Amino acid sequence: MGISKKTETVEEVKTNNVVEPVVKAIEAIETLLVQLKEHLERAEYHKTMATKAQGALEVLRQLHPEDDNGEGS
Repeated sequence: MGISKKTETVEEVKTNNVVEPVVKAIEAIETLLVQLKEHLERAEYHKTMATKAQGALEVLRQLHPEDDNGEGS
């Protein structure tokens, strides 16, 4: 019976050594997916805001062409 118990312990250690890194990898993947989603949403927001700022500048330059000396873009 001593051999059987030792074998079970060895198998348990082998399983734990495999499971723990897999669990950590899954957690890392989940975290990265959340971060990716957030960054993509922020990128879209910043792109939209940049487009709005560019449009506002174009309108202001058309309203006041004498003030546009070519700087800033």
